[in-house]
Amino acid sequence: MVKGIFYCLALFVPIQAVLSQDSTRADKKVSILPLPVVFYTPETRLGFGALTSGVFNLGAPSDTRASNIQVLGAYTINNQVIAQIKNNVFLKEEKYNFFGDISYFDFPIFYYGIGNNSKEENEEDLDYKVFAFQQRILKKVRDFNFAGLIYRGIHLYDLVFEPGVLTDDKPKLESEVGTYSGAGFAWLHDSRDNVLNSFKGAFLEISAVFHGDYIGSDFNFNRYRLDARKYWLLNTRTVLAAQFLGEFNDGDVPFRELALMGGDQIMRGYYQGRFRDKNQVAFQAEYRRQVIPWLGFVVFSGLGDVAASVDNFMLDDFKWT
Repeated sequence: MVKGIFYCLALFVPIQAVLSQDSTRADKKVSILPLPVVFYTPETRLGFGALTSGVFNLGAPSDTRASNIQVLGAYTINNQVIAQIKNNVFLKEEKYNFFGDISYFDFPIFYYGIGNNSKEENEEDLDYKVFAFQQRILKKVRDFNFAGLIYRGIHLYDLVFEPGVLTDDKPKLESEVGTYSGAGFAWLHDSRDNVLNSFKGAFLEISAVFHGDYIGSDFNFNRYRLDARKYWLLNTRTVLAAQFLGEFNDGDVPFRELALMGGDQIMRGYYQGRFRDKNQVAFQAEYRRQVIPWLGFVVFSGLGDVAASVDNFMLDDFKWT
């Protein structure tokens, strides 16, 4: 819930910066826009902070898309903290692409158990601290196609879980505190006209990340991901977009690293982690309409589910939003 509010603001800012950049002189290559952040959610109460977004171009607009860096800091009256730096950077002629983030979270979440049939009335408070570093480094192999490496290092600590209902989950959650370190590879096709606010083009990412003690991880598990998106420009103010997401994990997967259904990115309308398990498939489509330059709306729908194994997916169990 919190992340949804933050990320909506983080996406809004660079879109406006890019629009303003396109309308200024060609020699103005950097746009920086600060924005105050105020939010309220049941698990955090009142929170406030600041978001600064920088949009810049490291090459010619004809062959290099805009890059962006976002810096977010926020604090709640429950003494909770979030700090994050996100980057999506294209070098000149898009020879390399760097995408990732470094984050610190001290926020509670609602925990409902594991599986696609967890009950809403089993909602529990779960609190922990997380430090995370994730980066994807890709080299252009031909126009719009990139290949490269992924590294992710996550340290989870100071877990507090005093369940009233899901008492059997307490030993499992407490045993999964530690470090999750993984490395892998990714292949990416990205022909979107604008990575921040796409009007047309396609995006396809295929990746695999392997976590193990050989790279400093306390847990051994693998993650495979397929993310496919397509954008159609219907007219100057209207975009139709569609996305398929598949995330598949195997091995000794800690509770935080399970596939989480919901949130601000896909299956919106569900709390992120309302359902969690080793595997997830989801599909969504949305209709975007710009009413005036600074105001638009989106109508969306999604269908998806989580499952312990791929052969456990049943269409009758799928959730919709």
